[in-house]
Amino acid sequence: MQATAFASLPYAVPNQCRRFEGQVAIVTGAAQGLGRAIAHRLGQEGASVVVADIQGERAERTAKQLCDELGDRFVSFAGDLSEAGIADRMASETKERFGRIDALVNNAAALIRLKLVDMSEELLQKGVQWNVWNTLRCSKAVLPVMLEQKYGRIVNIGGEAWRTGFPFHTILAGVGKGSMVGLTATLAGEVLRDGITVNCVSPGGIETAADGDPDPLPPSGFRDPSWNPPEVMQAMAEAAKARGQAGGIGRLAHPSEIAAAVAFFASRESSFVTGQHIGVSGGMAML
Repeated sequence: MQATAFASLPYAVPNQCRRFEGQVAIVTGAAQGLGRAIAHRLGQEGASVVVADIQGERAERTAKQLCDELGDRFVSFAGDLSEAGIADRMASETKERFGRIDALVNNAAALIRLKLVDMSEELLQKGVQWNVWNTLRCSKAVLPVMLEQKYGRIVNIGGEAWRTGFPFHTILAGVGKGSMVGLTATLAGEVLRDGITVNCVSPGGIETAADGDPDPLPPSGFRDPSWNPPEVMQAMAEAAKARGQAGGIGRLAHPSEIAAAVAFFASRESSFVTGQHIGVSGGMAML
């Protein structure tokens, strides 16, 4: 398949680090998009990576692709991490296979962009389930291993729309991604003296299709098209233009630019940084 000329490609961040040799990371929502780019970056730096996603076949495919590119250090895990017991099974299988869990990146999310008044009860439940419960359950599942090790890194993926009040994001950002910030600070406080740090990275607009997949599948995956109807996407584009917020500095991020920030928080180098939120959004929101 002919390579696509992604607009963000000139801004791809080259990796010059090997910070994760001998370490084990779990990345949720890693079958495609930003999660795939994060898994790639951590594996490129030497980590063994669990590619976790509700899309089982796609997660397995991604893990195989990354193994072919970077070596046999990627495995897939399929399951709905918002359901009771699934995250516990993921943590247990990871510990059994690799002997440890050094980093968890809570990236999985339900990208539902609608006005609150237009959301059905089912979508309200999904929005909370797949943006909040999965993060809580995954964090709780890995903590016993990290506490035993006296070492761990938890990185939550937020989003800048909770700070900018961007339309159509009340559930996705206001409840889902906004809650990541509060969770980051309070959980960091719980494990402050246990060698575990908890931080949050909030992207703005990302050209997620530039995730490095050599033979990309349709981006929607399992998502219902009604979650992001065309008229909403058009209204969002118009709102961004009106606010002068086309990525802050005027472009979308390459996924590797977000992955680079995540890799720092997931590494030993971030040992004195915890309970922090950083926007990696090209200045969409500042301080």
